[in-house]
Amino acid sequence: MSIRVVLVEPIYDFNVGMTARSMKNFGFKELYIVLKRRLGIDAIRFAAHASDIVENAVFVSDLEDAVKDVDYIVGTTGVTGTDYNIPRIAVPIWELRRALRLKGKIAILFGREDTGLRNVELEMCDVVATIPASSEYPVLNLSHAVAVTLYELSKGIHRGFKYRAATSMERRLILNFIEEALRLAGVRGYKLDNSLFVIRRILGRSFISGREAYTLMGCFRRIRNKLLQCESSTT
Repeated sequence: MSIRVVLVEPIYDFNVGMTARSMKNFGFKELYIVLKRRLGIDAIRFAAHASDIVENAVFVSDLEDAVKDVDYIVGTTGVTGTDYNIPRIAVPIWELRRALRLKGKIAILFGREDTGLRNVELEMCDVVATIPASSEYPVLNLSHAVAVTLYELSKGIHRGFKYRAATSMERRLILNFIEEALRLAGVRGYKLDNSLFVIRRILGRSFISGREAYTLMGCFRRIRNKLLQCESSTT
């Protein structure tokens, strides 16, 4: 699995430099920055021997451009959700090591130093992860959060067998079959949207393979077809 670090509207240039330094420490090179301003000299200065990562960073004006070509989108948050704040329900950061068994590209999003990632940005993610920390002060500095995350990922780089991850298109097809089945079952409106969002997150957390995706598509296609037959027989 290829890892892309995405910084969403970082406020302080020194955090960009420290992020690049952490990336080089743990062997990651691909940095995207969602930012509409130029970086100052602190980004290079604090990067030290990782200045090349800053210099080769890809700058985009919106988050969609930073993740349009990836297979998995991982959001990070220090403020986790409850059962009633589904976008912020998060897994511990070490769960992401499973992603390294896959072949594909994963983008890990890190938010602003003051407000982090917004709910609307977390809703774009396939899975959300958090670094368990003291409840007294659970929110880490941006560059520290990047360092801990990449350290956890680096521990799994040489472990496990490789298999092809389900692509975003394959996961979308699964959701399409599920949506059709739910609509045929009479699910509409908020309940439909909420069900699809939850299922999408479950698929994201499971890091399914392409073969598993193909099997799930077959299962839900049969369910949909059966519901269609039942509907046509009653009309």
